Amino acid sequence: MKVFNKTKNCVVVEEVEVAWTFKEKSEGLLKYEMPHAMYFETRWGTCPVPYVEHKIFGEKMKHVFRNIIHPVIDFSLFWCGVHTFGMKFPIDVLVLDESGMVKKIRKNMKPGKFFFWNPKHRRILELPVGSEVEEGDVVDLI
Repeated sequence: MKVFNKTKNCVVVEEVEVAWTFKEKSEGLLKYEMPHAMYFETRWGTCPVPYVEHKIFGEKMKHVFRNIIHPVIDFSLFWCGVHTFGMKFPIDVLVLDESGMVKKIRKNMKPGKFFFWNPKHRRILELPVGSEVEEGDVVDLI
């Protein structure tokens, strides 16, 4: 998968790793010695229980229980923040809305820092420093 900047009509990054699971998000870019690109989505505002489980009483109760313990189990940084503790290189962090527009950006985020954003935005791109993207640009994952 690559990141394409539609506003500037250029490829930003040729290869992007996608993190879907808790484990993949936890490891993030820590496993790399050199800068690498990663895409993930946060879980803020989403239902952790599949819609199929909403149909019968027992499954509805499971849904309620999971929503109560969900904030306790899931580390809050996966909702609206990232950190660079333990990393060996700085990164650029892009926060995207549903259409792919860059809503917030943190350029040259050095190791040992936190970055938080409005939790209504769920799509996150971590890129090597020097990415040709600015706030307001529209990017696409192709």
